[in-house]
Amino acid sequence: MAIEGYTEDEFGTKLGILLSPSRPIHDLEHLKGRSKELDTIKKSLYAPGRHVFIYGDRGVGKSSLGQTAATQYQTAGTLPIFASGSPNDTFNTIVGNIISQAIGQRRTEEVQRFEHQSVEVNGMKFTEGNAATGIDIAAAIRSVGDAVELLSQIASPSDKRSVVVDEFDTIADPIERNKFAALLKQMGDRSIKLKFIFTGIGRSLDELLGAHQSAYRQLETVELPRLGWDARREIVRSAVESFGIGLNDDVNWRIAMVSDGYPYYIHLVTEKILWAAYSADARVEEIGWDLFNQGLADAIVSTTAELKRPYESAVLHRPQEFEDIAWATADHDDLLRSTNDMYESYKVIVGKRRDGRAAIDRARFTTQLRKLKTLPYGAVLQQEDGRPGWYSYREKMLRGFARMQAQANGVELTGERAAPRQQMHMGNVRIGYHGPSIPVGVRSGKTISEWEEK
Repeated sequence: MAIEGYTEDEFGTKLGILLSPSRPIHDLEHLKGRSKELDTIKKSLYAPGRHVFIYGDRGVGKSSLGQTAATQYQTAGTLPIFASGSPNDTFNTIVGNIISQAIGQRRTEEVQRFEHQSVEVNGMKFTEGNAATGIDIAAAIRSVGDAVELLSQIASPSDKRSVVVDEFDTIADPIERNKFAALLKQMGDRSIKLKFIFTGIGRSLDELLGAHQSAYRQLETVELPRLGWDARREIVRSAVESFGIGLNDDVNWRIAMVSDGYPYYIHLVTEKILWAAYSADARVEEIGWDLFNQGLADAIVSTTAELKRPYESAVLHRPQEFEDIAWATADHDDLLRSTNDMYESYKVIVGKRRDGRAAIDRARFTTQLRKLKTLPYGAVLQQEDGRPGWYSYREKMLRGFARMQAQANGVELTGERAAPRQQMHMGNVRIGYHGPSIPVGVRSGKTISEWEEK
């Protein structure tokens, strides 16, 4: 083993605590770059009757923020309730699962005082220990008012208690989603001390409030952008340094770049790099380029098939220019890009290839680019309404996978525009994150050390 002082079991267990590519983070110590959003949520939940809706693109860390915020809000010694939406779920099944968890969880300070906790609705009583399930309770709920009555029974007059409803947008029926707006309104009218934190993609917020405009005052909306550069680098640095080894700063920047600001990729790549370091033949003093390249290759193999499939449809068994075009679409911080910008990126990328290939002309590039909007080519891109020639990724998180593929093939996507080292970017629909920009040296293809020597 090249990282000393750990058995494989000890190393894997510690790594699983530090990095979470497969599950949400739920503790403040390991949630990086979200202090502003956490503070907004914390202050919002002080207001009686107010709840929170966290929205943003898939993969930006909405679940981690929601669970961490709920844990932080909850009275010490108690646990939040976590429910998750799915295409088959309804208002009743979600509420039933919430109640089922509530009567199945004992709060530590009440263990000595209560033998059982129970709730009752429509003449039916559900008691802890009697194997009541979410389905049983859901069948007894006949109206939103019934759900409010049940929630009032699990709410505590003195303790802070919270519920996270994750992936709210996956509830297929808009009528079922809209019932939650009525639920929040009635809970506020009855001063029920139970806080809801919803997470979902951006459009689900409008669908929630569309039929109940008065519910706006019940919800604090928190838009979650991609992680900024400082947070990306801090995730890697803190994980690596926890094992007492160094980290090449240029490698840290490169991980930040290929991740495209999505926590999933940062955690996954860093995890694979550290496993490569642990398994190395010689003792590892610092994470350098060899370990980065090995970890990146392992991360690409381990990336979920759902993200791989559109990319593979776009480039596999296609003319060779399609891979270069796919990389060109991801070669900038901007989430929304013009055909002209992407063609300039494409020419730079072809110039970095070592096989002597020539760039296709602008007309052919445009024709091939349009194919990436179609299902046979993975429907990777979508055209912006009312803006001919402007495109964004249909699934924004796929940009990170394209960047990882380019890097693994020796092509660094650095973008074509320089920016002052300390320039600040505020989060918006084009950038998708806020925080200091990447240094000019890294954008231009130089390493940090080369830049600082100038």
